[in-house]
Amino acid sequence: MERSTTPSKQKKQAVVLVHGMGEQRPMESIRSFVSNIWKRDPDLKDPHFWNKPSSVSTSFEQRRITTNTPLNKKSNTPTQRVDFYEYYWAHQTVGTKWEHFTGWLAALMFRKPSSYKDHPKSLMRLYYLLWSLVVLGAIVVVAWWNELSFEYGLFTLFSTALSAIWVFLLGVAKKFFTDYFGDVARYVEAKPINIKIRQEIRKGGVELIERIHQTGDYERIVLVGHSLGSIVAYDLLTHLWARANKFKTGDAEGRLPTTLSKHAKSLLDQLTQKAKNQEFHEQSQREYWQLQRDLFNELKANDPNNNWLISDFITVGSPLTYADVLMFRTNQDFVKRKLDRESPTSPPVTEKGNWYYSDDQGEYLHHGAVFAPVKWTNIYMPHECFYKGDFISGPVGRNFSYIHFDNDLGVMTAPTDISRTPIEEIELDYKNVKNGFTHTSYWTGSLENTQQKNENLAALRKALGLY
Repeated sequence: MERSTTPSKQKKQAVVLVHGMGEQRPMESIRSFVSNIWKRDPDLKDPHFWNKPSSVSTSFEQRRITTNTPLNKKSNTPTQRVDFYEYYWAHQTVGTKWEHFTGWLAALMFRKPSSYKDHPKSLMRLYYLLWSLVVLGAIVVVAWWNELSFEYGLFTLFSTALSAIWVFLLGVAKKFFTDYFGDVARYVEAKPINIKIRQEIRKGGVELIERIHQTGDYERIVLVGHSLGSIVAYDLLTHLWARANKFKTGDAEGRLPTTLSKHAKSLLDQLTQKAKNQEFHEQSQREYWQLQRDLFNELKANDPNNNWLISDFITVGSPLTYADVLMFRTNQDFVKRKLDRESPTSPPVTEKGNWYYSDDQGEYLHHGAVFAPVKWTNIYMPHECFYKGDFISGPVGRNFSYIHFDNDLGVMTAPTDISRTPIEEIELDYKNVKNGFTHTSYWTGSLENTQQKNENLAALRKALGLY
């Protein structure tokens, strides 16, 4: 999809990266991201970046990384300056305990096996694996108990060794899962003990991006979420859209969102018509994405308040592929949230056949229509036996797109071909990245700039569309 605006000499682009789970250090993820995505870009001549103080960050730990304007070797034209920001939230989950993780895990394990039917090669297998470990643990306990009745013999030796192995593995697993998956348990589960953390994480992200808007320095913002950060970023996008497109602005005048222009409604009519065709092919996908960009530009051109500058949402290694299981008690609950427009989909759910509503002032996009002007790109890697590739990631179209819905019956039919939806799904071969676990390797690669070994970097650069 071509960028349809001429780069401005005054305005810049901004990229906001929401880091993933684990004990992240401030600026660690964004430094690595920019070093590989920008500094090592073979299509740029002498690309550089600088680490500068940030006026939009409230923490002294946070800065912005700004680039030079190197020549694009293919077009021999200078690129536009880009500012990269990291939304850092790891400090909000400090103090996560083993009990937080095990409580969440127990809830998942006591769901019906049929809950995992849409994830046969990942969650279903993991479900049975975990129950097998529970049975093994029970055997260890019985063996240890019976050991008290045997003074000598092979059984005693076996049960002692088995007990020691089990205790060791349990200790290793306890630390690993608390450090890395405890964050998931604290954020995705809306239990009273987690509400304050969820609120603070979302509040910080929304305020950061709103301050970036308010600088007036940017013509476009790209929101990128990695791992658990993609769930956080999805929530930020949802709340930002509601605040910018539904509520009064926060200034003294309290101005309302700008009404849709005649051209914007024409673009929306074309988008909804294409979405009604249910199944996309390659050409219609490209046309749909270009219409999204045209709509984004039209909304921006007619909004004097610069309320909305996010053009692209990019998820990388995203567990949103399991949103139906991780974030909701039942799949029906998830469907209801989507039909209620609490969980926006791409394409958006229509209201009387449109993605906008009318009042006395004019027409406005509804609160669930964020993916009308915003293109969603999802990059993932399949896995092999859990420890190769990325079993945490996967396609998101099954959960966040549809070919039919019925509000009265409370049903939403998922696409039959998840590669042909308004969401661009990019599947990478993990073997071209690393012959191992690749969840943290989406913007790393070999030192040799070969297309095969660095297809992950090429896919990210294309999705970002910075030049």
